[in-house]
Amino acid sequence: MTESSEHEMATPFHRGELEIQDRLGVRERVHSYAPRFIRDHMPTEHSEFFAQLPQLIVGSVDDQGRPWASMMVGRPGFISSPEPTIMSISARPLYGDPLNDNLKITSPLGFLGIEFHSRRRNRLNGKIMALNEQGFQITVDQSFGNCPQYIQARGFTVTDDVDRPEAKRPVSRAISLDEVAREAIERADTFFIASVFSEDTGDRSHGVDVSHRGGKPGFVQVTDDSTIIFPDFSGNFHFNTLGNLSLYPKAGLLFPDFETGNMLYITGSAEIIWEGEELDAFTGAERLVRITIDEVILVEESSPLRWDFKSYALDLERTGSWADVAEKIEVNHDRDRWRNFTVARIEKESETISSFYLMPGDGKAIASYKAGQYLPIRLNIGGQDAPVMRTYTVSETPNGDFYRLSIKREDKGLVSQYFHDTIRPGSVIEAMAPRGKFYLDDTSERPVVLLSGGVGITPMIAMMNRLLLEAARKGTKRPVHFIHGTLNSQEHAFGPHVRKLAQQIENLSVHIRYARPLEDDQDHDSEGYIDVDLLQSLLPLDDYDFYLCGPPPFMQALYAGLTLLGVHENRIHYESFGPAMVLKPSEQAQKDIVAAADPVHVCFAKSGIETEWNPDKGTLLELAELEGLTPAFSCRNGSCGTCATKIKCGDVDYLDEPMAPHENDQALICCSTPKSVQGEDTCGDEYGLILDL
Repeated sequence: MTESSEHEMATPFHRGELEIQDRLGVRERVHSYAPRFIRDHMPTEHSEFFAQLPQLIVGSVDDQGRPWASMMVGRPGFISSPEPTIMSISARPLYGDPLNDNLKITSPLGFLGIEFHSRRRNRLNGKIMALNEQGFQITVDQSFGNCPQYIQARGFTVTDDVDRPEAKRPVSRAISLDEVAREAIERADTFFIASVFSEDTGDRSHGVDVSHRGGKPGFVQVTDDSTIIFPDFSGNFHFNTLGNLSLYPKAGLLFPDFETGNMLYITGSAEIIWEGEELDAFTGAERLVRITIDEVILVEESSPLRWDFKSYALDLERTGSWADVAEKIEVNHDRDRWRNFTVARIEKESETISSFYLMPGDGKAIASYKAGQYLPIRLNIGGQDAPVMRTYTVSETPNGDFYRLSIKREDKGLVSQYFHDTIRPGSVIEAMAPRGKFYLDDTSERPVVLLSGGVGITPMIAMMNRLLLEAARKGTKRPVHFIHGTLNSQEHAFGPHVRKLAQQIENLSVHIRYARPLEDDQDHDSEGYIDVDLLQSLLPLDDYDFYLCGPPPFMQALYAGLTLLGVHENRIHYESFGPAMVLKPSEQAQKDIVAAADPVHVCFAKSGIETEWNPDKGTLLELAELEGLTPAFSCRNGSCGTCATKIKCGDVDYLDEPMAPHENDQALICCSTPKSVQGEDTCGDEYGLILDL
């Protein structure tokens, strides 16, 4: 037997669960504790926990192989454990509950004990070993604790009907949802889901599982009378439910009405949705699950328990709603429209940098974006003939509520000075949706090095916050190295925030270097400029993803140094503030640049400079800077229009269609390249392109 097959034998998880753990990169982490954590018996604390509950959630399977989720109810103490491998339930299912027909000797069942007021819960799987009129006993296959996430706190009272679970109640059955069922689902903040693994009856994990799902009211969407969809948030990474559904795509759902005692039972087919715009737009959702309904059972006032609501789970603050999703999809489809945003607040980050928090003036959702991208803005500034456009990095990770721009006051910066001197809370500015090619690669599992200089810290803060949020949600420990250089404490932005995170988070290391510290400066780790020698002293030998942002000398030195150390160019991602850098373009960047059949002879007419362009020289702006020219620009992506230059002869191609308006005889040189020298758009034999620059 191989070492890998021995590991497979030892795992408490089946094939479906393991495949999803592998897909999401958490298998090794889960197996560092789960084989010890998931037991074949009930520890004493689990037995005591179940014994104090007034209800027990049960998953079962009917004769047609359909899963159902149920709730059994009794006075606390109706659940007991005479032995660690046996659980005894002294109660019968509620009237109309499908569980009544599914209790048979050797039948597999799944159990969830949940204490709403304390948010504790434990899971258990087993098979029926004895059955009588008073209840049944099961043998324990698996027993384990569960995290308290997404549980709404509730207190309970038990009515006298607890001793008469078989008392008749109004029951309705259907193959689709009526208005009553639809309303119950759409206002629910809690439901339970049962699923089955029946592929291998000899497997320890064979059987039924039942699990809790919680969210904001309305987190389950009814898309039509036979289909519902709900988000799957980050959990314990066991993927018991999803693993079952991946192999046997059927599920049973229970929606209890905590106020009236109504029980809504649903069984149907299940589909896991791994990608799509709805998933991208639902804040906090890792996946979506769609249920196509086979049967619906509503039993009125079935439960003898009545619950009073206490509070929502704190986890819900990080989750969205279907109303938010609809709005976000709408704005994502209209990303190039200017919208009004109100400055909600302003925070000073250093003597020269302040953060401006922007919230949509129409109260609708903000567009999706990736950590590191920039926001195009448009301002009406007194004394200017036309609105002024700029782009600023969004300095906070996507949150669904606001954009944050952290802007440095520049001595000759028209817009930066306007922000610092004129913009106040309540001011309104226009913005499009964020965009840009410099952003964090969420799919990589390599350690990350965030390198910034000066105000180049802004995308790095967004990326760092994103990485740490993902680590908290997914339980991963991807190392993050945050290395920042600035002049001194007066120029140092976000210092307290970064230091606080470094103290709280094990996988984050921070190094701050001041070039010219003040006499009483203390919040730095070394002095001088960030260089390769510093990186070699700080970073263990590993394969990193490097992200660079800062002024040109900073970028040039680090890019050159990293490549000399053997770091492959596709591991170095960069964004610059200021003139372009002569960096070797990556293979993808070379593909993005429209290549001519031959080098293009370009003339900058005003300057009297003639030169040859080829794809290695990048955009026309970069070509001009290589020749010593300093054309005006405020972005490098066609957002602002500052670089618009008259074309005297020839034509250009764009890497991406620019947003900024420009005339037909103008080129936005920051994002364009010369068009082919062949054809009627050329300038004869001598030049391929002549610019009035």
